Amino acid sequence: GIGIGIVAAPSGGGARTGTAANIASSISRISLRAAVVGSDDGAVRERDDADDDDDDDAPPSSSFLFDRRRMILRRGVPLAGLAGLAASAALRPPPAALAANPMTRDLATTSANNDLENGLLESRVTENVLSPPPYGLEGSDVYYPPWFAGVWTVDSITSDVRAPCGPQLFGGNATLAAARREIGPDGALRYRSRFVPGGGGGGGGGGGSGGSVIADREYNVREIVRASMGSNAIVDVPLATPNKLSCLLSPAGAGTLLTAELITLARRQETIDSSNFHCSEVVRQIVAPAGGEKPKTSVVVPGASPPPPSSGGGARAAPLLKEIETASLYTLVSPDRVQCRQRSATFLLPSQQDPIAYQLWQMSRGRPIDVRFYDVTYTKVT
Repeated sequence: GIGIGIVAAPSGGGARTGTAANIASSISRISLRAAVVGSDDGAVRERDDADDDDDDDAPPSSSFLFDRRRMILRRGVPLAGLAGLAASAALRPPPAALAANPMTRDLATTSANNDLENGLLESRVTENVLSPPPYGLEGSDVYYPPWFAGVWTVDSITSDVRAPCGPQLFGGNATLAAARREIGPDGALRYRSRFVPGGGGGGGGGGGSGGSVIADREYNVREIVRASMGSNAIVDVPLATPNKLSCLLSPAGAGTLLTAELITLARRQETIDSSNFHCSEVVRQIVAPAGGEKPKTSVVVPGASPPPPSSGGGARAAPLLKEIETASLYTLVSPDRVQCRQRSATFLLPSQQDPIAYQLWQMSRGRPIDVRFYDVTYTKVT
């Protein structure tokens, strides 16, 4: 779902209670599972020298980058995927800026986004569109139809895992294989989610009315973290708003406290008819050890040169930055049952603090490095 209905999608090997890895897709599957459960227990696997048979497009070979890749993608920052969460109004940068970093957006309203036709989100999911999302922040929250109100038991099953940039940028052959082992009922995640009266209108696509409901973000975050990272993994949720979520985590096996922030950059919803509702959010995920210094700049200025290698010997690793689009297609099957087809796509961000991360971003060429599909069933509790 969204609206910090957080979607959880394990990102990479490791048990859901492992060091952590991807928190991000709101209410539907709480991109939390993708954000918290996305890494390999924090351990750096040895390079797999075997030829990869994956038919996804692989980036140009670079032994130096690939040897360092795992350290960048999994180093000290276990959570790699907080995805699907919240936001409110965006002005797209000029074409040149988008070419340099397509995911970057300023927080300002643009009427052009609201002119996009219904069906955009469905096409991005069913056709697995790999370009960055064309919409901006079109509403102050995701406003769900009235039939979403209440408490639900959510069963989320991974149906597919893809590596558009090849297994190397995904995290390696072993990481991709581990992620694909989550496919099917045996890897299902069960948790509860709650939707409450929203009392306001929604964004584009005809959504939003006096009877709309919104995700109970804090409740949903706590539930998804417990389900995916361990019953005692959630320490505190100091902030849970449509545009930003902050939480303090202690994932089972991590051995340290982590701060996780999800900042909403884009949001869109489409009311197709009385039984079908589509929504999507793009969030920036920032995960770092508690007390660690947050990055002053998360994105490289378009046209700027890569940052020079750091000369510091004992500096703390920079927080891992990713942007995640989570699109959800909901269908009301009966008053007590909702089916959802969901896709999460994780994009790398360039970093002014880490030259290797910058080069990995260049290699991705604006495509997502990790795409996952989920079949999600909501069963009404109350």
